[in-house]
This record gives sequence, structure tokens and C-alpha cells, in this order.
Amino acid sequence: MSEGTQPSPAIADYSQWQAQDYFRTYYSEVVLPDEQVVLAYQVETLKRIEHKFGRGLEYGCGPTLHRAIAAARYAFRIDMADWLPDNLTEVQAWVNSTSANDDWNRFTHYILGCEGDTPDARRIARREEQTRKVIRNLHVSDARWRHPLGPDRQGFYDLLVSGFCLDAVSSDKRVWHRCMCNVLSTLHEGGLLILHSLYRCKAYKVGERMFPGADLSEDDLVESLASNGFARSSIDVHVIPCPDNAQYGYAGILVASARKG
Repeated sequence: MSEGTQPSPAIADYSQWQAQDYFRTYYSEVVLPDEQVVLAYQVETLKRIEHKFGRGLEYGCGPTLHRAIAAARYAFRIDMADWLPDNLTEVQAWVNSTSANDDWNRFTHYILGCEGDTPDARRIARREEQTRKVIRNLHVSDARWRHPLGPDRQGFYDLLVSGFCLDAVSSDKRVWHRCMCNVLSTLHEGGLLILHSLYRCKAYKVGERMFPGADLSEDDLVESLASNGFARSSIDVHVIPCPDNAQYGYAGILVASARKG
């Protein structure tokens, strides 16, 4: 190592993951600018669809609810999947909650604003109650499995939402390619994908630890979607700069949507 060169941070594995660390780092105080962008993108994409989706899946939900809250108005049911049981425990606790729980209120407030509503306490409570009713099954899943939710879920869903998950499984881009193939196989022909990834991120910060990133470019994402059966004419991918997040290991995000087949 040359003089003045900083060593690369050690990359943690997910046995060291703490759901509360992730929540505190990214979700506990405000709706960060990058989350504002991805939620607005998700809402705008869903608003353009003229029908409700029958079967939705959020893959890689982590301990978060905001993407499900944003999708709840547009789907009759939403299943949620994650690799870590601790993350799903946090989701289930929110779904089961009958008392006031304001952890996600600020996100619901922002989502309603994106839809053109005037958010107030009543509308926020109503949307969160709708989300609790729409969320059905919680699955422990590994994107590295050929059938991440089992063979009976291949081609099962008509809406798939995944945010900052598949690109964080491994720093090996070949693993990312396999994970994309496996998870995207749960979407049936004509189904809609909404996907968010970190841009050119080799490691991202959660608490005091760094976790892997696949270092994705815009072209990586476009080519992966095309190779997994998504019509090139439907693929919409944008790089969104977020320089303030360089402290967390990334300075941009990728937002994408596409139709399969």
C-alpha cells in the first residue's frame, strides 16, 4: 500500500446485520432525499397503470414498510420476502400493531403528497390500515436460490417491487446476475417491475459496519433486464445523484421499471 492510501473498509457479512441499525441509519429521522426520489418514482409508475394488480411482491423488504405503503393502493395483495428473519419480525410487528405507531407516518405523509392528496392524520391512518390488510404472506427467502419462493411462485406475481436488495447480496457481480435471474422469474409475462439499486457502490454503511455492493452501472441494469426477458422498449432506467450520501458509501442511485415479455 502506497503512503497516504487508505485501506479499504472490511466488508461485513449479514450474520452481523442488525435491523435496528439499518432503521436508525436511514429511516429514523426524516425521509432522506434518495428515498423521496424512489418513492415518488414508484408512485408515479404505479399511477400510470389503469388497473389494480392482483398479486404483488416486495422482495428484499428489510425491516421497512414504506414501499409496501406506497404500493398498497395499487394491489389487492402484497407478499413480502427477505433473507433475514429479524427483518420480517419488524414487519410483522408493524402489521400486528393496533396502537399508534409513528415509525412510518412521515413516509406515509410523503407518499400521500406524491399522489396529490393533502395528508392529515386521518388519511395517514387510513392508508396504513389499508396496507396492513393488503400485506398477506411474509417469506424468508434467499435470492441465490433458483426458486427464491419455491417453484410454485415462478411466474406468480404481476407486480414486483425491490429496493436496494439484490445489488447488496454480494460484491460479486456474477452473484448479482444470478440473483436477478432467480427473483425476476417470480414475475409473470406482462408483469411490472419497479427496482432500485445503489449506483457504483462497492460497500454501504449500516451503523458502524460496511455491507457489500455490486458496483452497478446503468448499463449493467439495462442489460440484465433485457437478458431476463424484459422488453427493451419498456425498460426505464435513471441515475439519480445523491452526493450527500457519499458518507454512507454511495453517491447515486438507480431507479428502474420494466415490463416482462
